[in-house]
Amino acid sequence: MKSKRSFILLTGITVLFFSACKKTTDDFPQGPTESIDTTSYVIWTVTGLQQTGTQLFALVTIENKSGVPVVSNKKLALDNIQGTYKTDKILLPKGEFKLSKFIVVKSSDTAVFATPKVNTAKAAQVSNPLALAFTIEKNGINNAAVQVLKINEADIPENFGYTGADFGFQPSLNLNIQLKITVDQVAYDSLPGKLKIDASNGEGDHWTREIDLQKGVNGIRVPETYSNYKFKIAKWNTVSQKNVSRQELQANMVILLEANRPSKRLLEEASFIENGSGFMADSRTEYFYTANRLNQIKNYQKSLQVSELSLTYVYKFTYTGNNVDSIVRLDATNISTGYTAFSYKTGKIAGISNQSYDQHTGGAVEYIAGGDNEVINIDYLFFNGNTMNYKIFMKGGNMVSDQAHSSTGGSEGGVYEYDNNVNPKYRLGYPDLFFSNYSKNNLTMEQKNYVGSIPSSVPYKFEYVYDDDGYPSEAYISYKGFTSQQHLFRLKKTYKYQ
Repeated sequence: MKSKRSFILLTGITVLFFSACKKTTDDFPQGPTESIDTTSYVIWTVTGLQQTGTQLFALVTIENKSGVPVVSNKKLALDNIQGTYKTDKILLPKGEFKLSKFIVVKSSDTAVFATPKVNTAKAAQVSNPLALAFTIEKNGINNAAVQVLKINEADIPENFGYTGADFGFQPSLNLNIQLKITVDQVAYDSLPGKLKIDASNGEGDHWTREIDLQKGVNGIRVPETYSNYKFKIAKWNTVSQKNVSRQELQANMVILLEANRPSKRLLEEASFIENGSGFMADSRTEYFYTANRLNQIKNYQKSLQVSELSLTYVYKFTYTGNNVDSIVRLDATNISTGYTAFSYKTGKIAGISNQSYDQHTGGAVEYIAGGDNEVINIDYLFFNGNTMNYKIFMKGGNMVSDQAHSSTGGSEGGVYEYDNNVNPKYRLGYPDLFFSNYSKNNLTMEQKNYVGSIPSSVPYKFEYVYDDDGYPSEAYISYKGFTSQQHLFRLKKTYKYQ
């Protein structure tokens, strides 16, 4: 079964419901599907740590079995879960490692607990002083334990095997960090990323930190006693870096790390449906370009007549300037089945005319507010005289909710959430009747409600495998019955790019 996002409610008929073949639920595996995440992590359970009433963090250094740091001065949040402190997860491959630094600090980076190193004054007070060997053996979460001691006023860093810089015994500055990557004129702003800081002075001293930035503007602290500060993030095969001298550094300033990179062209999207023996090919869509813009789409779908995927339709694009003027639809025998034509105002779609065989749908488009909180209002007139009003609510370049109301009394609405990665269809240059390619990030959640007709199945789980450029290479979408709420089937999509 192949389905696209569709309005099944609103005209007293099914408006857009695409199906390549019909299957019963007996064709699909029942029960929830396993996660596709094959990465491995370690989480540290911290003993010896008493509650302080404030947010605590851990500074962690991990070396491989050869003694080379793979995580260096990484700052992790510590969470108190039912009286037990645990770190955030640390991404590591499978293998043998050594924990060589573990210091618990306040938000100011001042140390309050630490794990002593071997052959130091404090080493005998813990069961396992550092370096502590551990192994990552499985996918998912690997648990490990570390013991810390409270740092008292009379303690000096050397008693634990650390320096004064390690313990944060130096004045510091509050700063703010923001990451922005522009992909072919599309800004992906306030991105999460792995920040590396290297502060240095003329004597060759260095202070380093690794921090996992969350989406948005992140507050950080750096010591103010160094002469130069390097801030660096490597993301999507792109390096964003800024060097700031101490004279330029101001308390609470925002350091914006920016980079630009070209977009990739989507060449193929293939869909597979899961059955008891694995994934079976269900459809394939190929994209063709002329002069760097979309020229043609070919779709192949599974049929009962032949075992291979068969050509089902061809879409051909014409342009006026940089805007898509029309998309002509042809069947496998090159006979026209309809078209979608667009008119524009100030560079945006203002009108849509859609012909499907002998059925015509028109749409008038209006943009309200604009900017980060744009509302797109579309009034449709269907071939049978029924009408529909559809509102799309945008935020940050994504459709976060929508509402549709029909003259027949049917309605449909939803709320949506997205990840932070690149949606390959956003810059494809493929507009359609219901603006389904209008979000710049990839969908991770949707919650829908219906009045009138309801679908037999709805998606409830979205999972992605991303390439190094931030584009999905695979997507897994799980479906459940809308009424039963039971898992029905799962689709796999694969993507090829140029």
